[in-house]
Amino acid sequence: MDQQLQILINREWTFPFADRFLAFLSDYGAWAPWLLGLVLLAVIFGNFKLRAALLTIGLAIGFSDGIGVNALKHLVGRPRPSQVEPGVRMVTLGSVPKYFPKIAGLLSMPVVTYPHGSETPEVAGMLTAERPATGRSFPSGHAANNMAVATVLILFYPRRGWLYLPISLLIAYARIYTGSHWPLDVLAGIILGIGGGWLAVKTTRFLWSRLGGKIAPALALSHPDLMA
Repeated sequence: MDQQLQILINREWTFPFADRFLAFLSDYGAWAPWLLGLVLLAVIFGNFKLRAALLTIGLAIGFSDGIGVNALKHLVGRPRPSQVEPGVRMVTLGSVPKYFPKIAGLLSMPVVTYPHGSETPEVAGMLTAERPATGRSFPSGHAANNMAVATVLILFYPRRGWLYLPISLLIAYARIYTGSHWPLDVLAGIILGIGGGWLAVKTTRFLWSRLGGKIAPALALSHPDLMA
């Protein structure tokens, strides 16, 4: 089921515009400068609650990606689709600057595995990936990070925070579309992101209620609850 859905999303349900748009969403480097600018504006001009939300988002990413995703990636070691499936479309941004991209669409070749030392000299000279395929595909860090952000925003801003949810889901979908992850990787990342976001909100609220009055008495008096 996981493989069949990956094939449908990556090779069948494709459109030229989707290649450009989803490749852009899938590439942190393409939109990181814009994101950094928004964060800086929020820190400078935002109110106490918005700054608290940004701090909580950082903690949520630490929980979901820094701890959960990294631990599972090393524990599971699942290869990426392009390592084991022939014909996977690896859709990437191929031009610089990336903000006006030319799409580079590549078809993968599966990794050829040989027991160590069993290759002939000719094979060893021709192939650069003879070892058994290993990777860090499970779970998706992109899906975890963005769902953690969405979860924190929803909890802090119940009315407007939902606006980021479609973006986070599109980024998760883009990781399958561009050939970077299996659907199960993305689903696991989404679950980790939700858990990390929820845990981060609980943690920051608890710490502020216990330590806020000692660290910043004036702020704690005017803002007894981070989410109020």
